[in-house]
Amino acid sequence: MPYSEGGLKYPPNSFGGGLRRGWCVRNRMTFSICVREKGDEETSFGVAVSTDAPAVGALAPCISHDGVISTQSFVNVRLGRRGIALLPDIAVNDALEGLLAQDDHGHLRQVHGLDARGNAFAYSGDGCDGWFGHQVHEEHDLTVAGNMLVGEETLDALVETFLASEGDLVSRLIDALAAGKEAGGDKRGHTSAAVMVKAPQTMAHHDLRVDAHEEPISELRSVYETAKSASDGFSESSKERIFD
Repeated sequence: MPYSEGGLKYPPNSFGGGLRRGWCVRNRMTFSICVREKGDEETSFGVAVSTDAPAVGALAPCISHDGVISTQSFVNVRLGRRGIALLPDIAVNDALEGLLAQDDHGHLRQVHGLDARGNAFAYSGDGCDGWFGHQVHEEHDLTVAGNMLVGEETLDALVETFLASEGDLVSRLIDALAAGKEAGGDKRGHTSAAVMVKAPQTMAHHDLRVDAHEEPISELRSVYETAKSASDGFSESSKERIFD
């Protein structure tokens, strides 16, 4: 039986060291999108996620210049952190399949992402709460996944809106989250949201989160607009700043 405290559920053997007993908290509902954007010389990655629990930005999204991963459902944060750490050496599908094979509760996990080699991966264990599912769109360099949704239309909205949106990568990711919410999103509401981007030039608005708010996606948009406006011309290349 899982141990429960304060609305968060912990599977058996979820405490202690090692992946088999990693930090595994119930992230309740989550829907997310991971994207890869190829430039002339370098590749950018992005991830956006929303959930009905607080502080999703501390748990689900992981990103580097080698790739991007979102880990969710009965979330094992080590799938994201260790997965990202492996990407300089192996493909995202090999990294995550190997880590899931070492996880005693792999059937409870949902994880997806992309790497700089052009690979994409998504997995939803049969122990995730319904409605749950994922989509891999290799032709568009993106993956989406969600659990405890009203239905697959949330994932469809994420994909369609991201592909149709204009603006910078952060803006398009937030547009996708907003569309997912409008399509139904979490059947229990939304509490937190986050967006992260790794680009050749790091900006202050590339790592934003709203940890607890009645309208987290709308607030995330507001934070993005404020941060982008305030940091206009404020980049790594100005006055030798180092953001990354």
